[in-house]
Amino acid sequence: MTTPVDAERAWQDLQRIRVPQERVYDEVERCAHGDRRSTYVTAALMWLFLASYGLKLPRWGSILLVAVYVGALVALAVVYSRRTRVRLHRSRYTWRSFATFLAGGVLSGGTIVLTGFLTEWLALPYGSVIQATVSAGAFVLFVGPANRWAISPLRNRAAATTP
Repeated sequence: MTTPVDAERAWQDLQRIRVPQERVYDEVERCAHGDRRSTYVTAALMWLFLASYGLKLPRWGSILLVAVYVGALVALAVVYSRRTRVRLHRSRYTWRSFATFLAGGVLSGGTIVLTGFLTEWLALPYGSVIQATVSAGAFVLFVGPANRWAISPLRNRAAATTP
């Protein structure tokens, strides 16, 4: 038994389904790189930590400083993860997300080690401030393009699934 299909009605039904899906991906993209405050707050925390770590604190002071830094980063992650209105299970995290995370760690760690070595070797005054500034600057310059690269397949995946 065949049922007559109204082409216009079928097209409207498809559009009703597709438009909310596009809005979901728009929201994911906006959350991924539209809010720059989290990047700047993270860079400021990194700068404060690296600049104060060069103060030659006693052992308990260094441990306390690391604990405060890690606690602040965890609190920042909790606050910004709760602000996200849209949560997609696995579609938001692809291999690119993990590659970006690892590359950011290598870049940040490498910058910190390299600038620390150079400031000691050149015996620059205020070496920890120089190290903190260069490292935080590299972090800020890396995060924006890396997030856009990591999130771009989501839009392509949505376009491929819709006719």
